[in-house]
Amino acid sequence: MGTSGSFVFGPEGARNQASCVAQALGVPASSTSLAFVDACRALGVPRVAVAASYPDEVAQHFVGFLTGGGLEVVAMGSHGIFTAAEVGTLAADQVIAMVKAAGHPDAEAVLVPDAAMHSLEIVDDLEATIGKPVLTANQVTVWKGLDLLGPVPSLPSLGSLFSARGTYA
Repeated sequence: MGTSGSFVFGPEGARNQASCVAQALGVPASSTSLAFVDACRALGVPRVAVAASYPDEVAQHFVGFLTGGGLEVVAMGSHGIFTAAEVGTLAADQVIAMVKAAGHPDAEAVLVPDAAMHSLEIVDDLEATIGKPVLTANQVTVWKGLDLLGPVPSLPSLGSLFSARGTYA
């Protein structure tokens, strides 16, 4: 399921989705959207900015999800892209520009909520560009999956999130 499929129904909807998956499979489960909130808590960053590739209406759902999860969204940029196929064609410099544009001075991290975006390999570049943590959909999904299994290993090439050790619930 894409990121938006786990936030359009709010935090309670995402928790219900994860709970149903966990019950059906008999293993712990989460979602990308829940992972964003958990990752922010793990890093101790309650104020965030959002760099969304989505159209404004969809991006606003993500902002509402984050707010419902206890985060303060101080800025949000949406880029009006409707399809995952188009998002997947964004070049690294375009993603960096989108994150840089969202880098509000009051935000302690910038969140990039589109799993179709090829951002995992440039997390360090994104963080270097804005000088603060950047959390991407694929990055937080991998982190949360590892977190559900036990202590998250340090993987420095995957940004600040993977520099913090231990489990965070």
